[in-house]
Order: sequence, then structure tokens, then C-alpha cells
Amino acid sequence: MADAHSEWMHSHGIVPIARALGDYRYRIYFSPRDRQNRSNVSWLDIDIRDPTKVLRLSGQPLLKPGPLGGFDDSGAMCCWIVEHDGVERLYYQGWTLGITVNFYVAVGIAERQAGDPDLPFERISAGPILDRCMQEPVFIADPAVTVENGKWRMWYQSGRPWTRRGDQSLPSYDIRYAESSDGRRWNLTGVQTLTFEHPGEVAIARFCPLRESDGSYKAWYSYRSNDWGYRIGFATSADGTGWTRHDDQAGIDRDPESWEGSMICYPFVFDTEIGRMMLYSGGRYGDAGFGIAVLEQE
Repeated sequence: MADAHSEWMHSHGIVPIARALGDYRYRIYFSPRDRQNRSNVSWLDIDIRDPTKVLRLSGQPLLKPGPLGGFDDSGAMCCWIVEHDGVERLYYQGWTLGITVNFYVAVGIAERQAGDPDLPFERISAGPILDRCMQEPVFIADPAVTVENGKWRMWYQSGRPWTRRGDQSLPSYDIRYAESSDGRRWNLTGVQTLTFEHPGEVAIARFCPLRESDGSYKAWYSYRSNDWGYRIGFATSADGTGWTRHDDQAGIDRDPESWEGSMICYPFVFDTEIGRMMLYSGGRYGDAGFGIAVLEQE
């Protein structure tokens, strides 16, 4: 975790993303929180052969919270990075605080030229590309984005109705699907990609899809109820839209006696020179930081 490292890297370490730098090195983008509890986008470098050793650490945020009154003035959280036509595009989640509910979230884009991973990202606009609307009246959050044969595909958190428990407002969300021709203007198809299956389940977050060499898809994600913390699940699909859950095959369980504590969540699965790896956050919504696991071959 950030562990009061600095003013802007003060706590948490959530939604990690790995990008290859070459020669076994990977840059891990993640979102810590500052002393005002606002998330930003930061990074560290590792050698995948010794992944718990940090080689370099960001000296400043790559993306900070937005201006007062903006959709991201209470935090900017890294969600997904896509490189296309010489540009790295960061899809991020902007936070604002609510009154009747705890928060509002929407999706923005920041970009930079590919080739220099130390460059900061610059917002393409002051406003979000996806926000509450007729098709999504509660919120849109945490997108995963790919480009396949010129078609942009997005799997995102779709807000379900909030509920009350005593004086608490409790969010609920599952995963839905969208398509685009340019990655900026999206057709919200209404396709419900993944929804609740377990008793009491109210939330599915951080959907991480992978397309395999045979054209089929696998995905990992985190799911929870209001009474038990996030666990990591697993699903398969023939086409990326219709998914079947196999949560007992996720390959990783929470170890409550370890640093992970009460939850494991926000998985990011990626292939490396030494095998398939998973980044994931631990603790209460990532307040214990993030770790890495390797897929064991049977």
C-alpha cells in the first residue's frame, strides 16, 4: 500500500494494470489516494522474475483529480490503457461526492503519445465520455476496453439501484457491454454481460477480459455482497458478450491470515515471458495495496 509515502501517494493501491516495457520489465499503473482521500494515477516498475522488488516509483502522478466542480474533482482512478495508432489512451473513472448517495462516477479519457512511458496523460476534455443517461440512469464506471478488427469493445460497471440500510446508502452494479467505432462515442447496447448469481450478491467490479489464441474469451472479476467482502470470480465466453460464470475455477482464494485480510479484488490478468500472472488488490477495497500471483500449470 502507499502507507503515507507522500502527500499524493498516501493510502491504498487499487485497480493495478500491467504494461510491458521489454526485457522482463513491466510498468504497473495503479491508483493511490492522497491525504484528501482522492485517487490519482501513479506507477511503479518491476522485473517480472522478481516482482515484489520495486525498480522505480513514480515521482508525481500521471493524472491528478480534476478542477473543482468537475466530474473528477474527488478523484481520478486508472481503469484501462489501450495503445492504438501511436497513441496510448487511458480510460479513467472520475469521482464526485454525493449527498443522498455516497458518490457519483463517470468515465473520462486521457491520452499521450506512445513510446515514452514517463509522459503524463492529458485529458481529451474537461467532461466525461460516459455518464448517467437514459440507458444508464445510475452510473457508468470501471471500463475494460479492447480493439478487435477495427471495432472498439467495452465491458463496464453498470449501476443498479441504490438501497438503504439504516443510515447507509449502498451501491449495486453488474457488468454490461458497449461498442464504438472510435473509442470515444459509444453505443450502449444494453447487453447484460455478467450479473448476480450468488445469494446476497450485489456487486461485480473490475471485469478483466482476455481473448485467447483460439478466439474464445476468459475473464476475471471481483464480486461481493453487503455482508461479505470481495472475492475473485472467473467466466468464459465464445464471443465476449454472452458469459458463463465458473467462480470456483478462479484459481485464487482470499487468505484472511495474510496481508490480503478481508478482501481480494480488482484483478488484472496478463501474459508474460514466464507465464500468466494476476495483479490484484487486498484489504478493504484495496487499502492493503496490491499483490501478484502466477497461474500454476497443472
